[in-house]
Amino acid sequence: MERTMKERVLSVFKAKKINVNKASKLLGIPQRTLNRQVNENGKVGMELVYSLLSTFTDISPSWLVLGQGEMLQDVDAIQALSTSAPFYSDLPVTAGHKDAFDPIMERPTGYISMPNWSAQFYFPVSGTSMEPEIHSGDIVGVNRVESLREVDPDKIYMIVTNESRMIKRCHSDENDDSIMWCVSPNYPAFKIKKNDICAMFHVVNRIERL
Repeated sequence: MERTMKERVLSVFKAKKINVNKASKLLGIPQRTLNRQVNENGKVGMELVYSLLSTFTDISPSWLVLGQGEMLQDVDAIQALSTSAPFYSDLPVTAGHKDAFDPIMERPTGYISMPNWSAQFYFPVSGTSMEPEIHSGDIVGVNRVESLREVDPDKIYMIVTNESRMIKRCHSDENDDSIMWCVSPNYPAFKIKKNDICAMFHVVNRIERL
């Protein structure tokens, strides 16, 4: 019988000789959250997948996410991927509402290697909300933000909710810490609840359209 993702995560724990308590410390995920995802009825979340793959670089993403191939990557595959990041050409980042990005469900269309830059993912940009800084047709590289407290209003972010995937500058509301304001040069600022944010990514580099 094909293993579920939860079973594959537990297989990683077994192979690395760690329990939930030790995994919690290694991965930076609260023990209660981790235990709920792997030992109870919770769903394996994006944060757990990211943390496992970044902590144990010999684990195959295809095996962990899709159950394809073997658990461990070969050395050549690890070296090839260490200088590149997945590119999702079918998932444009916009100022409007699109399907949210979930690397558990999505497959990259290719990989991009940018010397002297380190990005976890690459996405094409659609729309004009961030012009003139970022143009429609550009490709942006992003890195995951581990805490919303790290958000800098001078930087540009990709915000992922259950219904949207967009790039904006962001800052917390001065009077309500549960609210995040999204700002762009060409559209009025609007607010979203922090609890509605599934993930945030810092835009670290841009490939300009030709």
